[in-house]
Amino acid sequence: MKKVLSVFFSVLFILLVSGGIFVYWRSSKNPEQVFPYPYKFSKEAPGIKLDAPILIVGDRMGAYLAKFQAELSATISQDLTKNIRVQTLARENWPIHRTLHDLKSLSQWPQILIYQGGSEEFLENKFETTEIKKILTNIHRYNDDRLQTILILWPWFSRVLYEPVKLIPLQDELVKTTLTDEASYLKRLEMEMLLFEEQLTQLVNQSRDRNSLLILTTTPINLDAKPHRVCSFTTTNEVEKEIQNIEAMVVAENYKEAYTRASKAVLLYSGNAKLFYLYGQISSKIGKLSEARDAQLKASAYDCEPWRSTEMMNMIIRRVANKQQVLIFDFALMTQKDWPDSVTFFDDIYPQNLYYEKAMKQLGLVIKNILKL
Repeated sequence: MKKVLSVFFSVLFILLVSGGIFVYWRSSKNPEQVFPYPYKFSKEAPGIKLDAPILIVGDRMGAYLAKFQAELSATISQDLTKNIRVQTLARENWPIHRTLHDLKSLSQWPQILIYQGGSEEFLENKFETTEIKKILTNIHRYNDDRLQTILILWPWFSRVLYEPVKLIPLQDELVKTTLTDEASYLKRLEMEMLLFEEQLTQLVNQSRDRNSLLILTTTPINLDAKPHRVCSFTTTNEVEKEIQNIEAMVVAENYKEAYTRASKAVLLYSGNAKLFYLYGQISSKIGKLSEARDAQLKASAYDCEPWRSTEMMNMIIRRVANKQQVLIFDFALMTQKDWPDSVTFFDDIYPQNLYYEKAMKQLGLVIKNILKL
């Protein structure tokens, strides 16, 4: 009996020591954080003091939207003796992880927060591709409601719960990462999409925690802008020959035959950005506008170079808004309704100013109704 007890306590001692060593090792490798971000900032963002109840945040799209804040203020302030002020933290080259970092420095959040972004998420390397499996494991654990509750109550538990990940250090200013090859882009694509959705959800959660009403906006996509790169795995000599044949029909203005050929080709050769763009252009020529819009949006999604926002990003924004029951202003849909009858964009990225003016007036009416002004 004594021998059995001795063995039992010896095994128990070894297990306790091993467990203690494991916990110490894990806690020394992991930072304390509720959500498992795969990056860390070198220091806190400088303190920002707001002097307006409405704040616009985001990347270059949000920064351009903010140029029309006077229209937003005028619409909200109509019939008031004093104008409602609007402020912005949106800036070019500023993906959502940097927006979240800026917002942490606010001592008081605005009454209304408007987000427009999603067009520059690939600018900065914020995770190691070799660590993707661990990052996915950690996000999966975070999304377990029971574990998430524990993490919110006791954030230090994250040091033991999460798999240790090699964190990317981020400086005050963004350091651009150029994706020079297709392989690098494809390796990062799925992880970037997932991180964008998770970070957008974090924006929703933080807004609620600070009693700030969040309005998400989709990002306008120029349906006439050509894709920059076709993914190599979506094309062959046969596909290229078919595209050339269809292009020859377009040059000859034989749109009906070109449409018949293109509509069959996109079913046979899925994922080719150039083919879908061509199909969209042809469909618009013969008045099949619904097909045309759908094809052009797919062309943006299949583009193998991340130079703008795509329909995939807008789908994520809509999904988060629907799931989290957040207000959404579908700016992308507004511009698509007038295509191709009107020139909706003045370049590949930004819509005509009249759409921004119209968007701000509509947003203003929504906010005016919410604030009961």
